[in-house]
Amino acid sequence: MNITKHFAVAALAAAATLGTAQAATVSLFGTRADFLTGIGAAPTLTQDFEGYAVGANLLGVNVLPGVTVSTNLSSLEVFNSAGIGKMAFATTRNQPEAVYNINFAGNTKAFGFDIAAYNPATPGPGFLSFFFADGDTTYTLIPVLPLNATEQDPLFFGVISDSALTRITWSEGPEINGFSCCEETGLDNFVTLSPVPEPSSWALMIAGLGSLGWYVRRRNAHLG
Repeated sequence: MNITKHFAVAALAAAATLGTAQAATVSLFGTRADFLTGIGAAPTLTQDFEGYAVGANLLGVNVLPGVTVSTNLSSLEVFNSAGIGKMAFATTRNQPEAVYNINFAGNTKAFGFDIAAYNPATPGPGFLSFFFADGDTTYTLIPVLPLNATEQDPLFFGVISDSALTRITWSEGPEINGFSCCEETGLDNFVTLSPVPEPSSWALMIAGLGSLGWYVRRRNAHLG
């Protein structure tokens, strides 16, 4: 397992004793380079939200195939931050806790993302949780403190598992003054593997190509 300095080692040790099921084999990554090395030469899909209009509603939107984002706050929209760019941002900050959920409907087993605009001056950690189709709850409530140099430097997290992801939850850390809900972070720069067609889909594609070939041969024979 690859756990970088962005994950608290003591918290991981504690989390390993709390899982109700521990069937998944999971690798966690704290840099995009390590994550991309982990998935090898497999083709990827990415989402940086730059193609969306500022203010666009993201609730219920498949930002990648089978991937949606939700929040406990009233809305989720595209926000353009100076020095960072566009990101998925939850608002309005009227709850004691701000939570993002990255939800997976397919067979996603590798996913990476940035937590953007996390202020290094925050007085406490946020918490990151990974949930899997086999029920593994080992990798939940992992404390995350921003060790980046500035608020403009994102924190990257990636996961590769042999069990499909069902959800990644990011619970923001406290605001600097401790009174106004939470750190105003966003999610950005998603990366996942390109979907591989199911065997049944391959069969349909092959059958379709065979029918097309038959039609072309028949047409050419008729024209000849």
